[in-house]
Amino acid sequence: MRSDIAISLLSSVISEITDEDEQAELIKYFQTMATYKYDDYQQYDTGQRFIENLAIWLNQFTPDDRKVVLKFLRSELLFISITEINLLAEACFPDTIRQILTDYASIGLKIPKYRVQKIIDSPEYRILLRQCLFCGLSDGARLDIFRRANTGVLSHEQIYLTYELSDEKLLKMRDELVEDLEKPHNFNRKVTDDEGKFKKLFLIDDFSASGTSYLKYNEKAGKLKGKIASLYSSIFPQAAEPSSEEANAPQSAVAKSFSKDLKIYIILYLCTSQAKKTIEDNFEKLHEIYGHKPQLVILHEIHENYKITETHEIHSICKKDIYYDKDLIEDKHTNGDVKLGFGHCALPLILAHNTPNNTIPLLWSYEYSTIFKGLFPRIPRHRVL
Repeated sequence: MRSDIAISLLSSVISEITDEDEQAELIKYFQTMATYKYDDYQQYDTGQRFIENLAIWLNQFTPDDRKVVLKFLRSELLFISITEINLLAEACFPDTIRQILTDYASIGLKIPKYRVQKIIDSPEYRILLRQCLFCGLSDGARLDIFRRANTGVLSHEQIYLTYELSDEKLLKMRDELVEDLEKPHNFNRKVTDDEGKFKKLFLIDDFSASGTSYLKYNEKAGKLKGKIASLYSSIFPQAAEPSSEEANAPQSAVAKSFSKDLKIYIILYLCTSQAKKTIEDNFEKLHEIYGHKPQLVILHEIHENYKITETHEIHSICKKDIYYDKDLIEDKHTNGDVKLGFGHCALPLILAHNTPNNTIPLLWSYEYSTIFKGLFPRIPRHRVL
């Protein structure tokens, strides 16, 4: 749609709830935000832009509700652009991971932590850095950006796009690790079995709202589920299945590729306080089963004050059935009502590549809905075809 037609359409939709000055101010604001951020939402159809979508979305509300949602968009909407996520991916190593490694290396070197350059220049730090493995917990981890940002610092053979490690790939990565460590600028000798294993495992992802996809204790099954639990069962199979038969079974390539002193870090670019609590609350159960506890590192925490509560005007609108396509949105994965988002996270958050289902459905309801279409339609992971 042509921009002048889209602006005209938006003007007609908001004219009955605003005076001329307010209308001009709103249009100017949304045009600016569309140019700066909102037009880059990646789930818009080809040629589709924010302003026209905003006009169509607003037109679904009653005049009174329309005033509330306009105010909500201006004051509470969080939109994380591709540029911002990429910046977090680029800054992840120099701003966060490097400090973890220098702090660890400083202990062995008996050098104060603030002597960063001296630590980085040491062979001990160089060897430790090579003994790190970086894996993505989803395609949102932007490990392609992470890898390119650290060219010359990290080897491509220590960065893997997924946490689901195959024996073949891991054996190759470990062979490359041993070859690099035996070079003159490192050990300059044949390494021991444990020296030739990965000592640090960094599991990286872009965002967590509820935390349940990473780690959740299933009371009914009496076991931990999620990506972290799955990985732990691969790395520590004897601990997961302590029967005598399995305890004597040969170790997999995954289990044999990690040092006995392995430390695991979960690095999240963005994480809500709710997800942080869910993940960390299950660390004790993880330690109880495997005798090992990871460390959660968050680059930017989204605190509870961003959450939509009953004190927000938008809360009552979220609860209205006329703006909620129950049959389309709810399925076996949602476990019932998600009018405030999956896990009742009640987030006002948009990620430029796709809106999380933990955000209120008012914002992301599917574009093929015949009841209500969202402003930033979401592409679902699970859909019955």
